Amino acid sequence: MRKLQSFAYDHIQQDALVRQGSRENEQERISRLLYGISRSTGHPAAYYDKDGRFAGETRFTKGGSVILDPLQSASGNFSLEADIALSAQNKSVVTRVQDGDEYLIMLTIPFYSGERYEGSFRLTSDYSSRYMHNRAILKSLAGFAAFLFVIVTVFTYILSRRMTRPLIALSHAMRGLGEGNQENAALPANRSDEAGLLAASFKQMKRQIEEQMEHLEAERNRVVALEQSKRRFYQHITHELKTPLTSISGYAQIIGKPNFDDPDFLERAAVKIKTESDRLHSMVAQVLELARREDEGQRQAPNVPVNLHEQLQACCEDLEMKAARYKMLLQCDSQHLTVRGQSEELRKVWVNLLDNAIKYGTAGTDIQIKAFRSAEVAVVQVANERDTDKDADELLVFEPFYRAHGTDRSDTGSIGLGLAICRAIVESHGGTIVYRQEGGHVIVQAELPLWT
Repeated sequence: MRKLQSFAYDHIQQDALVRQGSRENEQERISRLLYGISRSTGHPAAYYDKDGRFAGETRFTKGGSVILDPLQSASGNFSLEADIALSAQNKSVVTRVQDGDEYLIMLTIPFYSGERYEGSFRLTSDYSSRYMHNRAILKSLAGFAAFLFVIVTVFTYILSRRMTRPLIALSHAMRGLGEGNQENAALPANRSDEAGLLAASFKQMKRQIEEQMEHLEAERNRVVALEQSKRRFYQHITHELKTPLTSISGYAQIIGKPNFDDPDFLERAAVKIKTESDRLHSMVAQVLELARREDEGQRQAPNVPVNLHEQLQACCEDLEMKAARYKMLLQCDSQHLTVRGQSEELRKVWVNLLDNAIKYGTAGTDIQIKAFRSAEVAVVQVANERDTDKDADELLVFEPFYRAHGTDRSDTGSIGLGLAICRAIVESHGGTIVYRQEGGHVIVQAELPLWT
């Protein structure tokens, strides 16, 4: 349901961006959105205005085409008023419905135009086949569980008998000892062996349980950290997108006034709008690239040889002029090494690292770039001096949108995605990347497999 809701909202937002400024009427807009949502999600969709009135519903034909039906389906009335009321309170509602042999799930989401509530979309998903399949599986599992219970019961009885034998023998021996019969007083020969095995098995079981608990705790912490990272991501992207849009909107409102007549301000506004538009475009491009890499996962890069020495030298030459603006010098000391990977992808890593060193390093200092071999990997280090009051969190520095405290240089133009992209590229090449601070120096070190 979350993925279905996300697809629907993504389509609505994309449509709002593409159709911004369009003069089409409300009915045409809703019809287009219904068609688009149904095609993108693969589910029928209905629309109700802010007063709860039915406006239209899409259906799928046997051939897979989408048609718009002005009549409401019978299943659409289930829990309609309650769902629409909650939707009007800016809440998404999921309702499960059984209609005869059909098992349906209704997803009702609010639709806003700007800050104004316009109505609600209601998507219907038929889970009948999945429900029947799951019910059949549950019946099979119940039968299997009953069979397993019988087996476990028999096995437990046999096992308990084996475990009680030494205790019975010990009881007989103790009774014989009390009667003065020395022969019966002797303990069974295997009594100590079984007790020892039992103690050893218990200790081994205890260790395994502790290891499992530690593993589960680590997994729980990892899931919590991922959820927190996800929340931070959405908070940051909302803030970062809102800032340039607010600036552009403000200038546009001023110059759009009927009595506006200020050529100087118009020129400044045009420059500012262009700057913020470029920033917004760069931000969206980086977010899409990062999302693409996360969706694709970590894949082994093609085995293509890349001359690391030539690539680093070329990157230093490309950024020499930018470094000179801050009276910084790029000093490259690279061995002639060849690594495996994609040349353009690795170039993005080195450019990002050098650009960060220039933007966040101390003006008037040198930036050291080293590349050398260590065992079976190539090590690349980019080091720069930095003010001690600008320390970064070494555990969070590769998280999207992270920026260290004190990074207040006005021309950085950074939104905190560079190192996150670098990590994704390096890890996709089977390498690792770390960030560390040593006194007044920052060192970013990447390790990549050598070409063999």
